[in-house]
Amino acid sequence: MGIASPTLPPDRPTTGRRVLLITAAMGAGHTAVAGELARRVVAAGGAARVVDLVTDTGAAGRRLRATYRALLAHAPWVYGGAMALWSRWPRPLEVFTAARAGPFEALIARAVREFRPDVVVSTYNLAGQCAGRVLRHDPTPVITLVVDPGAHRYWIGPGVDLVLALTPTTAADLRALGAGRVAVVDPVLRPQFDHPPDRATSRARLGVAPDARIVLLNAGSWAVGGIGRTLADVRHAPGAEPVVLCGRDAALHARLQAVPGVRAVPWTREIPDYLAAADVLVDNAGGQTCWEALACRTPVLLYRPLPGHGTINAAALERAGLARWARGRRQLADLLRAPARLPLPRRAAAGTPDRDPLAHILAVAGART
Repeated sequence: MGIASPTLPPDRPTTGRRVLLITAAMGAGHTAVAGELARRVVAAGGAARVVDLVTDTGAAGRRLRATYRALLAHAPWVYGGAMALWSRWPRPLEVFTAARAGPFEALIARAVREFRPDVVVSTYNLAGQCAGRVLRHDPTPVITLVVDPGAHRYWIGPGVDLVLALTPTTAADLRALGAGRVAVVDPVLRPQFDHPPDRATSRARLGVAPDARIVLLNAGSWAVGGIGRTLADVRHAPGAEPVVLCGRDAALHARLQAVPGVRAVPWTREIPDYLAAADVLVDNAGGQTCWEALACRTPVLLYRPLPGHGTINAAALERAGLARWARGRRQLADLLRAPARLPLPRRAAAGTPDRDPLAHILAVAGART
């Protein structure tokens, strides 16, 4: 499949469309997608508002994020087990989460009353479930944009009119899990990835040697998942020069700065340059950074993926032919020796209407009025 540029097609008739975007600051990917969609709605002549289930609900949002982060950092097997149970017996866990979703559903209901949107779009699975329940008997349509390549039942909720998936395999899996109307769209990427820098330019900006074999390690904005062990395994690969994106983990950055031969990068706005400069991205979640890497023509290698959504995403990316999943240190080293053998999708033409997520969103909004 192709990874298309997110450039907006010109002159789309969108004046007056009001889009309410519901997201959650659980890492950076979900909020980045919501923010970029809001920018596109406004650029196309509409109005947009972004509501965050974490930052806009006070203590309830802080508890949600703290619990999720603690599970990923200290008990990832519990998180993975919960997702496995949800896949096998979804109804009890759906009842459990719905019973504790009051603050989030109240936030969405208030935002709908105040903003009066033509369509509500979720970029986070809990947000889609909550919005679907809140608006189940309301004429306002609800869309869930599945920002991950992997399909799981967390993404499916009642009252959702349309589900947008990023690959045909993801769409097929969502339908098999019970999703109704599903469409395949391109990833929502920031404008910097419309025309990402070439490798030589990025390396010159970052002070990287032209002939260096750069392995870029990423573990998201929280840097969870034992990136230290991944780094140790990468350093066993002959000739690899590791660069580690430390996210917002200042302690990790300080610790890795002292490791010889390792370039540790704190939270940065230069992600397009780092991705373009790399020979390969090694990732453990299969999320937004993987789509950005593919837009930069940088191959993606999944390694030691997080339990739960990480392993689901790794399997989905590999099955779709977009990345490889290294299942041990030996396979990791073999793949890092020849990153050119890793899959890399062609870069598709920009603005294909049937793959444009905003076109689908605005079509649903227009059908309501």
